[in-house]
Amino acid sequence: MTRAERAVALIDVDRIVADTCELITGRGENPGGTEGETVRRLRAACERIGATVELHEWAPDRPNLHASIGPETGPAILFLGHSDVVPAGEGWTTDPFQPTLVDGEIYGRGATDMKGGLAAVIAAMAAVAEVAPELRLELLCTVDEEDRSQGVRAWLADHAPREYLACIVAEPTDLEVVVGCRGATNLNLEVIGASAHAGRPEDGASSIYAASRIVETVRALHESALAGERDPLLGTPTWNIGTIAGGSGTSMVPRVTHLTVDRRTMPGEDPEQILHELLAVARHDIAHSGIANADGIEVRGSVDMVMPGFRAEPHAAVVRIAAAALTELAGTARITGWTAACEGGFIASHHGAPTIILGPGDITTQAHQPDERVSIAHLLIAARAYALIALRLADERNAA
Repeated sequence: MTRAERAVALIDVDRIVADTCELITGRGENPGGTEGETVRRLRAACERIGATVELHEWAPDRPNLHASIGPETGPAILFLGHSDVVPAGEGWTTDPFQPTLVDGEIYGRGATDMKGGLAAVIAAMAAVAEVAPELRLELLCTVDEEDRSQGVRAWLADHAPREYLACIVAEPTDLEVVVGCRGATNLNLEVIGASAHAGRPEDGASSIYAASRIVETVRALHESALAGERDPLLGTPTWNIGTIAGGSGTSMVPRVTHLTVDRRTMPGEDPEQILHELLAVARHDIAHSGIANADGIEVRGSVDMVMPGFRAEPHAAVVRIAAAALTELAGTARITGWTAACEGGFIASHHGAPTIILGPGDITTQAHQPDERVSIAHLLIAARAYALIALRLADERNAA
């Protein structure tokens, strides 16, 4: 029996299910809670398999976790995940934080995004350490991924770049090998006009009227992007108005209105330049809109959050090896891009590591919605794939 076969045989699906359920009960809603309890449970699981665990607290009860197993020198592979989940919300048929097993699936908030992926990583790390103790495996689990990615930023600010054979992000991809994803940028816009009595609105300058022009500007930019040239892997950039709030009362011309904008970026795009161009177009449009006292309306903006995109080389070893492992384990492998965003871009840019996303569950049909669930069969395939990828990457490196 080869060591790859031994590693696959060592992976215990019951242990993966137990760890997934344990992590789900740790909650970690963001916003609305902290990740501390989830991380405490994750730490116990990592220490159970013999990993060395470090915690770095970004904010009270919000620690990043770094677990490593194997020698400090030599080839290393990094797994990336996050401990927070989106708020449970309404519409569940089960308790979102009391995991339920139904027809071969685990139900609970975070089951697929991404407590199941973390449990699969732990199982793979344990199996690989047993058959290849000379190989270093690391897990970085960050806080705040579901909001502003401040956990990964804090971690990278304190850690110098190092060489990794690859980074594998255990986000839910329906077991597809995702070799690139767009980035995400959040923009905050503030429109400042002038108040007046609603009986004489022409005496004021309505920030809401001006903001409505910005909404139309963003809609037009989005439609233009969709009609433009498509990247065969990542598609096109997209725009979305997420929130709008303004005014002080029905009988007043509104002085201030705030908008938030989501802009999905292509690798290499500059968020500050995107903001600069949006403000220029919006200001020009408002100035020529015919809104009363438009010349007195000011539009300000700032970049609130940036999550960089990335793209792995299509012939990178981790891509080829991951596709072969999934074909072996599941009978098929699809190499694709992702419409969502993740923190893999931070690792790819900071460490220069070839990066893929590969995980159990589906981001589109299962994550971020009531009755979130993950297939136990997916969890087992993911864990086995992680083990095979790690071992074969190391073998290829050693043979070079």
